Amino acid sequence: MVAMQIRDMKDNKSTGVDGIPPKLLLEIVEQISIPLATVFNFSLEEGIVPLEWKEANIIPLFKKNSRNKSENYRPVSLTSVICKLLERLIKDHLVDFLVKNKLINPSQHGFLKRGHA
Repeated sequence: MVAMQIRDMKDNKSTGVDGIPPKLLLEIVEQISIPLATVFNFSLEEGIVPLEWKEANIIPLFKKNSRNKSENYRPVSLTSVICKLLERLIKDHLVDFLVKNKLINPSQHGFLKRGHA
């Protein structure tokens, strides 16, 4: 599952606080998948998320019009790529459970991947 999530990552995304770019994980996917799965399982079993995964760099992203006005920017949080992997794994397991057990109202299908709806 971890290797699959890494392979689904976009390699052009920004690096978070941890300094680990998605491209690096894609290059070492075979070597890093099992150690990451071990860390993720420990984190879930113990209910502990490393503090570093909770940190974010917040940068202003220009929207439009004048660059001299603060209202023309929106904040973007650059978070840990490793934490995003864990979050996606949790989300996928949760959505699969909800779909298999028919716990999602048909009117809530908008956030589901194709094939789940």
